[in-house]
Amino acid sequence: MHEPALLAIAGMAAVTYATRASGLWVGNRLKVTPRLEGVLDALPGAILVSLVAPAVARAGIPGLVAAGVTALFAVRLRGNIVVPMIVGVAVLLSVRLVI
Repeated sequence: MHEPALLAIAGMAAVTYATRASGLWVGNRLKVTPRLEGVLDALPGAILVSLVAPAVARAGIPGLVAAGVTALFAVRLRGNIVVPMIVGVAVLLSVRLVI
């Protein structure tokens, strides 16, 4: 292996380690207030929406209909996410066949 490649790999490993270690270091020294706890509780949902929203927007009307039905099923079947996902895919395919 060439020396520049080894240096690049070692540099990337060092940056990755520093990023993770600094997150743990800051996290251990942070005082968790009720406001911060609320933000941290909402974070997984916000990340999920940020990942799903572009796909729904790209899918157009069928995607919006399927997302709405999936959301309704998810609210109704609290805690179970597999069934709403299956229903959402089925609705998406059905609406695409009709339109």
